[in-house]
Amino acid sequence: MSAGYAITTYKIQLNYKHLDWFKQTQSLFDAVLAFYYKLLEKQPEALTLSNQNLLRHLELQTIKQRDGTPPETPLPFEKIPLYFRRAAINAAISMHRSYLGKLKAWEEKQIENLGTESQSDSELNQVGKADLHHNFPPESAKKGKPTPPKNLHMSMLYYKGMYKDFADGHILLKLYTGKAWAWVKHRYTGRPFPKNAALMSPTIVIKKKKVMLHIPVKEIVEDSRTAKERVQQNEKFVAVALTGSDSLAVCTTIEADGRATAPYFIKGGKELAHRRKLLLGYTKRGIAGNNTPRFMTHTVGNAVLSVPQEHRPNKKYYDKITRLTDHYAHEVSRKIVDYAIKQGAKLIVLPELKESFDQAKKPYLGKTTYDFIGRRIARYVQYKAWQKGLVAMTSKPYYASTRCYHCDAPIAKHNTEYQNPSANFYGGKNFVCKEGHRGSTALNSARNLGKGFYERFYADVA
Repeated sequence: MSAGYAITTYKIQLNYKHLDWFKQTQSLFDAVLAFYYKLLEKQPEALTLSNQNLLRHLELQTIKQRDGTPPETPLPFEKIPLYFRRAAINAAISMHRSYLGKLKAWEEKQIENLGTESQSDSELNQVGKADLHHNFPPESAKKGKPTPPKNLHMSMLYYKGMYKDFADGHILLKLYTGKAWAWVKHRYTGRPFPKNAALMSPTIVIKKKKVMLHIPVKEIVEDSRTAKERVQQNEKFVAVALTGSDSLAVCTTIEADGRATAPYFIKGGKELAHRRKLLLGYTKRGIAGNNTPRFMTHTVGNAVLSVPQEHRPNKKYYDKITRLTDHYAHEVSRKIVDYAIKQGAKLIVLPELKESFDQAKKPYLGKTTYDFIGRRIARYVQYKAWQKGLVAMTSKPYYASTRCYHCDAPIAKHNTEYQNPSANFYGGKNFVCKEGHRGSTALNSARNLGKGFYERFYADVA
């Protein structure tokens, strides 16, 4: 069985005495980045080189050679450490390539639109793509065109040589004080790193008065088989249904013979909704105050999401909502993976959810990111599962929420025994079908998801 690896970014907080030294170092990093970015703009032909060769090409142009030969375009900064300079060069290269990639994609889209809307097939044969590129209509040329980055900023990546003694809760960092470079010892706080894991080059992220260290942690994954290999070996798997009710996730194990066993409900939806409602209430009170005017001119509640983030009132509360939702998404995803490990499953099947909320067909999927966290849970399950040697994949939930798992008949949903069941009631926690089968709607969806996946992939193996 071949081994693989998983990389997870750990975010830990640094304890510091000189915040201005971090800001001075970041300012110098951005200045060096901007210098090399502008140098790249003047020589686009150099971008045909690989990143390593391009880095060397830029270094030869800006630093003095070993034989004393002066550079063509000297770096206008003194005593820049080698690995600090190389980190800034790599940041400039990645930023410039990213912009050019977006610009190229936009240009190709404009060519396609111009060819389909204003040119026939015969005309397109006569007019080349280069001609189309230079004859965009003024309206389409302006609409959505990527612009070069105005703020040439990127958090500092520290290669070895810029940090050392990284162990036992402290780290030595090389910082620019404004006059000279100095090695400064810092303690840090955060979750412990896993044993037998390799710590890669950290990135220093400054957020107002906080200084964070983002550290990629590389762990060995013993079982790196693909999903196809696991299916071919007829291993049991876990099917998961994601809801917007109190049970944020419902799991069931599909055995090798296709039976659905061991249902598992992961609750917390009511608690999350309550805590989120409190925070939304703070945003309304913070805007309106005690003397609420009759006609409020401010956007409040979830509707504030339409306001640009920099102009959003009470931004700190919406940031808290985001962190709260992330907390529950991480908690639920961890429980899903732990359940799969306990059941001895090597594969987790999640429903395929569209990323765009506008395109979602189900009403409970069409809510804002503050309401439905299923996408976040599914995303977190995938990397958490891989760390433990499991594979998480998505499958289209064909009729998973509208058909009975036992007899495949249409179901009607309801909440209590006194409510009339209806096929169009999306919030129903319970279901009943014409054959008399009844139970949890979410568990029925999980079983149907597993049943559909088993019939599509496991039937051929059996």
